This record gives sequence, C-alpha cells and structure tokens, in this order.
Amino acid sequence: MTMKQPEDVDRSEAPQLCKAGCGFYGNLKTRNLCSVCFKVVLQKEASKQTVIAVNVADTVPLKKHHSVEVKKKNRCQVCNKRVGLIGFGCRCGHSFCGLHRMPEEHACKFDFKAAGRAVLEKENPVCVADKLETRI
Repeated sequence: MTMKQPEDVDRSEAPQLCKAGCGFYGNLKTRNLCSVCFKVVLQKEASKQTVIAVNVADTVPLKKHHSVEVKKKNRCQVCNKRVGLIGFGCRCGHSFCGLHRMPEEHACKFDFKAAGRAVLEKENPVCVADKLETRI
C-alpha cells in the first residue's frame, strides 16, 4: 500500500476554508461556505424575496373583507354553561347542555314540521296510475 504524499493530492479535492473567513472548512455544495455561513446566506436571500413580495402586494389595492372567522363556543346558548367537546347540537345551529338540549327547553325557532314535510315529499313522490287502460 502506498500512501499519497501531500504533493500527490489533487487541489480540487482538498478541503478549502470558508469563503466568509470564519475559519471553518467550506464545501462545493454550499458555495465554498461552511454550514453556518451558508444558512445565514440562505436566510438573507429568503428575506430579500419576501420583501419583494410584500412590496408587490402593497401596490395592489386590497379589497375589504368582511368575513370574520368566529370561533365556535362550547357553551350552552341558554345558561352559558360549558358543554365540553360533545355539546348537544340543534338544527337551529346552536349547542346546548343536557338540560336545554330539547327544542322545547330552549325555545327553538327551527320549523320541524316544514322540514319533515319536505323530506316526505322528496322520499314519497306522488304515484298516479292511469284509470283507463285503453285510451283513444
């Protein structure tokens, strides 16, 4: 086995010091920078790109958005008691505790009769048979 002498080593494969001058060794994959200096350079480039994106967004007039996300409260609408994760939901869209879960208890404004009639009409269409077998 022969060991390579320092003069036999190719200079392109030899480790080079960081281009930023921090004293660590750089790598060709990281633009001859050490890993720490390379991360700093990437952060600076990313911040420049975000500044450009923000400036472009500032020039475009923004539409006024009236949509506000309302966080659903886990409280009874009648007594304001906490109902936890599984509050009783009603068809009127509110959640209630165990005492106020029935429509009569919380004066529900949902029309159950009309909803039931609509379901029945949809599921049971009118079937009318022809009374005369032979028509002229």
